[in-house]
Amino acid sequence: MYAKLKYIILTLLLIGLGLSIFNYTKLSEYESISKFYLPAILFIILLVFFFLPRKWKIKSIKLPLTALGIGILFSIVSAFSTYEYFDNERRNKIFVEYSALTCEEMNKRFSKDLENDELKHFSGGFAGTGNLGKNLKKYDIEHFDLGCIIQGNLMCYSELVGDYLKEKENVEITELSE
Repeated sequence: MYAKLKYIILTLLLIGLGLSIFNYTKLSEYESISKFYLPAILFIILLVFFFLPRKWKIKSIKLPLTALGIGILFSIVSAFSTYEYFDNERRNKIFVEYSALTCEEMNKRFSKDLENDELKHFSGGFAGTGNLGKNLKKYDIEHFDLGCIIQGNLMCYSELVGDYLKEKENVEITELSE
C-alpha cells in the first residue's frame, strides 16, 4: 500500500508544483507575495515527507495519509489560484472589448448579450457599490466594479441593463446596491 500511496502523493506534489510555478510566474507582478506562502509551505512539508526515513513512513500509516491530505490540499490551493488567474484574464478581456465600443455599438452588444443571457453591469465611482455585485448575481448579471474609473461608454451599457431590470424584474439598480 505504501508504494501506491507514495506515487499518488508524488503525482499530487508535481501537479501542485507545476500549477504553483505557473501561478507565481503569471501573478507575482499583480498579487502580493503573501498569496504564495501557503502553497510554498505545503510544498516544503511534502518535500520533507519524501526525505524522511522509509521505516518511519512504513511503520505508521498516519504519516503517509497525512502527506496524502497535504498533497490534496496543495493541489487544490494551486488549482484555485490557477482558476483565479484565468477568470481575471477573461474579465480583463471583456473589459477591454467593451471599453472599445461606442454607445451606439453598446446597444447592439446589449441586444446580443440579452439574447445569449450574458448581461454585464459596469459600475464605478468614489463611493463604492455595496452589495450590488452579489445582488446582480440573482439576475444572472456579471458585475464589473471599476473602482474610481467611470467610462461613459460602459455607463451606456449599464443604463441599458438598469432599464432592462426595471422593465422585466421591476427592480431599480439603486435598490440592489444597498
